[in-house]
Amino acid sequence: MSHGLRRITGLTIMIAGIALGAWVAFGSPQHWHGAQALGRMALGLGSLGMISASPRLIFPDASD
Repeated sequence: MSHGLRRITGLTIMIAGIALGAWVAFGSPQHWHGAQALGRMALGLGSLGMISASPRLIFPDASD
């Protein structure tokens, strides 16, 4: 994969992760209770994973 495409993909994933995290923190899931709260936690962890993994695409290793 070319470096330009990797960077665009990484930036897209980062923006999507930030948007998902903002929605989880301030949006509809605030009213979720019980088992749905576990889904809210999973969405929050997923957004953190997206934000944490995207720099690997934005700044590729020199060995690639």
